[in-house]
Amino acid sequence: MRKILLINPPFNIAKENYDSSISVGLLSIATYLDSKGVPVEIVDGARQKNYLDLIKEKIKDFDYVGISVMTTQLPHALEISQLIRELNPGCKIIWGGTHPTFFKDQTITEPVIDIVCVGEGELTAYDIVSGRPWEEIDGIVYKQGENIKINKPRELHVVSETPLFKWELMPDSVLKNLALVPSLTSRGCPHRCTFCINAILRNRWRARTVEQVLSDVDIIKHKPYFTGKGVRFWDENFFVDINRAKAIIDGMIERGLQIPWETTVRAAYVKEGVIGQDFLHKLKASGCYLLSFGAESGSPIILSKIKKDMTAADVIRSAEMCLRSGIIPQYSFMIGLPGETKSDMMQTLDLIDKLVKLSDKIQILGPQAFRPYPGSELYEECIQSGWRAPQTTQEWSHLISNELSYLTVQNFPWVKDKDFVESMEAYVRFGAHSVKNAMGSSIKANHWLKLGFVLLCKLRWKLKFFAFPIEFKLAKKFVTR
Repeated sequence: MRKILLINPPFNIAKENYDSSISVGLLSIATYLDSKGVPVEIVDGARQKNYLDLIKEKIKDFDYVGISVMTTQLPHALEISQLIRELNPGCKIIWGGTHPTFFKDQTITEPVIDIVCVGEGELTAYDIVSGRPWEEIDGIVYKQGENIKINKPRELHVVSETPLFKWELMPDSVLKNLALVPSLTSRGCPHRCTFCINAILRNRWRARTVEQVLSDVDIIKHKPYFTGKGVRFWDENFFVDINRAKAIIDGMIERGLQIPWETTVRAAYVKEGVIGQDFLHKLKASGCYLLSFGAESGSPIILSKIKKDMTAADVIRSAEMCLRSGIIPQYSFMIGLPGETKSDMMQTLDLIDKLVKLSDKIQILGPQAFRPYPGSELYEECIQSGWRAPQTTQEWSHLISNELSYLTVQNFPWVKDKDFVESMEAYVRFGAHSVKNAMGSSIKANHWLKLGFVLLCKLRWKLKFFAFPIEFKLAKKFVTR
């Protein structure tokens, strides 16, 4: 059987921000391939400092390389691919992940890329490595001479038929640095949010059985190198099937599998009759310490536009109920959507203000700038506003190489107040919370400079005055780089 090396390239932000996480997608693919007898190894460039040396050392022994690529990984992914092509010209290079899935036509034109895997990769990778003719493999795009061949999409996996993670396939150095142990009890989401990758790709919800989830928790709880660490269920929505969720929680308590854990949930679910106060108490008893919510906006107009099917009142209620059960509620927000007005954005800030005043324990992520993904209604609005998306992988790579995350809002014509949108995440992060929480941020800087920045942010937040964000621009230029 031919061998495959799976690689997770570095991102465009400091490595220390990723050392405590893990590449769940690559581990799932590696686990599936291993279960089929395929020799497979993982190199995690986001968390292994010597990743290039490892690639140079290993690559001569591999027939295939699979590279997982998000947009912010493009520059390093291209660099790694070119290195592999030079060191092992016969090795077939496969790109998968969100960026190649959304931009498959662009991606496959890169000379160093042989195959693009569209969507989920476990079954597709196995078909490729096992030697099946490429024209018979669903879910890939490839070159055939001067022509580009796009095969039919692959059906979504039956999640309950794929094996639980085989931790031994992940490098020891990565496992030892984990702050949170990842688990995945389901994939996809049944809701229709227009900005979401799942809705765009029609990634319907599919789940593992209760017994499989409990077996996974049991394995994690008794792994020596996971002792004392919490678990993150990386589901898009853990509570889609509430009866299944209740059976998992009951099973954890009955079998003595209590372990610190966190996951995602919709704010509209947290109410009596669905996730009521009694169930929240039981979640806490099982070890749940944090629930993560996608609040997105405080504006009813924007919530309706993105088809979120919830209200700001749902968000406040979910926070109050979580706090009563001793569970930390965490909320993510975004701004800068096409058609969003300054008034809409201020309603989002108002909702954030109401949340942080409930308790200093509440965590706020963002508001991050909206990211346009092709295939959505919102993407078409962005195009109509005059935006020209990058046309090649090289163009994407060049634009993204100087950014901390996705493309800067300075490139987006639909965003009128660009400085406001770009700076707002920092002003919420350092201004909305207590000085203690703000100073505890992972951003590394001189203590007194950081304190001065925090105090300026708090003043701006109190006055709701965000014009002329000079200190933000200076911090972005000289600190966060």
